[in-house]
Amino acid sequence: MTAVDFDVVVVGAGRAGTAAAYKLATEGFDVALVDRAKQPGMKNVTGGVLYGSILADLVPEFPEEAPLERHVIEHNIKLLHGDAEVSIGYRDLELREEPNYTLMLGKFDRWFVDRAVDEGAVFLPETTVRDVSQEADRAVVHTDRENGDLACHAVVGADGVNTTVGRKTGIQRTMRNEDMALSVKKVLDVGRETINERFTLDSDEGAAYIYTGYPEGAPTIGYFIYTFEEYISVGAVGGLETLRWLGEEGYGGSGTPLYGLLEEFMELDTVRPYVQGDALEEYQGILVPEHDYDSLPDRYDGRVALVGDAAGLVLNKGYTFRGLDYGIKSGLLAAESAIERSRDGNWDAFGEHYDRKLEDSYVLQDMKQHRNLPKFLKNERMYGAYPGIATETLRGMYSAASDAEGLTWKQAYRAFRRSDAGVVDLLKDGYRGFRSL
Repeated sequence: MTAVDFDVVVVGAGRAGTAAAYKLATEGFDVALVDRAKQPGMKNVTGGVLYGSILADLVPEFPEEAPLERHVIEHNIKLLHGDAEVSIGYRDLELREEPNYTLMLGKFDRWFVDRAVDEGAVFLPETTVRDVSQEADRAVVHTDRENGDLACHAVVGADGVNTTVGRKTGIQRTMRNEDMALSVKKVLDVGRETINERFTLDSDEGAAYIYTGYPEGAPTIGYFIYTFEEYISVGAVGGLETLRWLGEEGYGGSGTPLYGLLEEFMELDTVRPYVQGDALEEYQGILVPEHDYDSLPDRYDGRVALVGDAAGLVLNKGYTFRGLDYGIKSGLLAAESAIERSRDGNWDAFGEHYDRKLEDSYVLQDMKQHRNLPKFLKNERMYGAYPGIATETLRGMYSAASDAEGLTWKQAYRAFRRSDAGVVDLLKDGYRGFRSL
């Protein structure tokens, strides 16, 4: 058998790649975890919630040991329309029984990589992957290090939406605007007491706020506010295709810069009380995949498998974003496939075996169940007409001047007639929304 340097080389030290390296190291495999950053987490961006059940299965002690921020017990969806806001809130202390936390990835990723190294993984920072090749009985990861070719039985590509592993092996096509979104965020130094006061929280309780409807009628543009221990994260996510045509400025002389929309969002009367007057700690941006189930890219070739963002495993459900746990799960499935391939020696089937596991997992089952949701969320009426109907109806209900004008259903009907939506539109959108969920 041809000599190899490692059993498996994992490219990318985010949650997906580190989960794969950690699992393999605990099973006694020689595994290298390669990342181009100087330290884990330096180039990772999130403003999100980790649904941590999958990590609790891998590292049962993680809630006590990991640098987690706040235990999320409250979720809010806020529809914006002009100066008005329609909110749907859910607060439940029973959510404390679930390991769902806000994360600052710079700290969390360093902890997770350290745990993998403690188990025996070899971490290679400041290492850029130039190419990946497959030979008759091994794969080789070509890096910019001196004598930097890393021969192995299998490669796990966990290197993000613009995956070098995927492109160099020909697994992935060139990403299109409609396949990607841009996310920008600010991390603001607020202080624990101010956070608790502003968001009506206690102790380590956390809240997640999701906004949509600004600018009016612009699909796939959303905003978020997440509470950390001493900081808040406020950010925006926008599909590149929408940003390309929205507005009169921006990218290549057309479109609207997302950072500009974020600044405008933070000045809205309904948002400013949450984010005003605080020192800026971080300002970051990153591209994220934006696929539906039917447009997911290929994920493997022979001895190479893609996980996490590199495989497009992110889902915007409208009321929450799933991706952190999808990445961890896919990394674990890649590790399990490597473990099984080591037993029968059939490493050429590594990628295919991983992909079958992923198809059977809750990750792709979830994306398949919601396969129509991304298209539904691109409906412009969801960001203009329908929030307008809700706002006008509620204004009629709660305004002393208009409350006596008629029954609520009549007020809603009048609001609907004044909107851009027709009866056929409403019926179609209702059906599509039902199918999406």
